[in-house]
Amino acid sequence: MTLLAIFAIFFRFGLICFGGGNVLTPVFIEELVEARQWMTLAEFGNLLAIAQITPGPISINAATFFGYRHAGIPGAVAATAGLLAPSFLLVTLALRTLERQAKSAWVRGLMWGVGPATIGLLVAAALIFFEMTVLTGPIPWRALLETLTLQPAEWPEGLRIRPFAALLCAGSALALWRNKISPTTLIFLCAAAGAIVFPLLGT
Repeated sequence: MTLLAIFAIFFRFGLICFGGGNVLTPVFIEELVEARQWMTLAEFGNLLAIAQITPGPISINAATFFGYRHAGIPGAVAATAGLLAPSFLLVTLALRTLERQAKSAWVRGLMWGVGPATIGLLVAAALIFFEMTVLTGPIPWRALLETLTLQPAEWPEGLRIRPFAALLCAGSALALWRNKISPTTLIFLCAAAGAIVFPLLGT
C-alpha cells in the first residue's frame, strides 16, 4: 500500500471524527482490525490503553501507530497527516462561513444531526472497551436480546466478567463522577494496580 493510499484512508476517517477520537474506535476496528487485519483486536486494545496515558488525542496516537505498523515512519506521518487534514480544512472553512450561516436552518439541522450520531459512536466505543477489558470476549447481543424476551439462548462458553477489571471500571467511574480525582492520576493508579494484581490473578 502506498503512502498516498494510507493518507487517503485516514483522511476519510478524519472526515467523520466528530466529538473526539473515541468515536473512531468502531471504525478503526471494522476497517483496520477486521477488514485489513493490520493488527489483532487484542493488540488494538493494548494500543488504546497505552494511548490513554501518552500525550495527544487517542485518534492521533492510534493513526500514528497504525501507519508506523504498516509502513514505518513515513506511514506514521502519512496516517497522522491524513487524519488531521480534514479537521484543519473544516475548521478553516467554519471560521470563514459558520458565523454568517449560524441562523441558517440547514446549518442548524446539520449540527442537530451530527450530535446524536456522535453520541451513538461514543456509546459503541464504550461497549467495545467494556468487551475488551471487563469481559473475556464480545457480548452476544442477539442472544442477550433473546434472553430478555424470554426466548432460549446460550451464551458462549468462556464468556465471563473479569472481577478485578470490573472493580477498577466501577471505581473509576464513581471517582470521576464524584470529581474526586483527575483522569490522569486515575489512569496511573489503575495501571499500577493492574501491574501488581494481574501477575497474581492472571485475569
